[in-house]
Amino acid sequence: MPEIKRKVIPLEINYVCDSCGKGMMEKVGEMNPKTGEVKHQCIICSEPKVFKWTIYPRIEHIGKDDKY
Repeated sequence: MPEIKRKVIPLEINYVCDSCGKGMMEKVGEMNPKTGEVKHQCIICSEPKVFKWTIYPRIEHIGKDDKY
């Protein structure tokens, strides 16, 4: 199959802290390969949170004409 190209735009995805409602979560540990859990912490209040298979902040790309 031939190559195709399309314009994409980057999106930054963050998770706002459930505790203080102001800070964003930041990864503070490595992913546990057995459970998929990743430790995060709020950059303002230091509230800990664990996500499964997700890392914040992260960058995703979508097609220029796609809706997000």
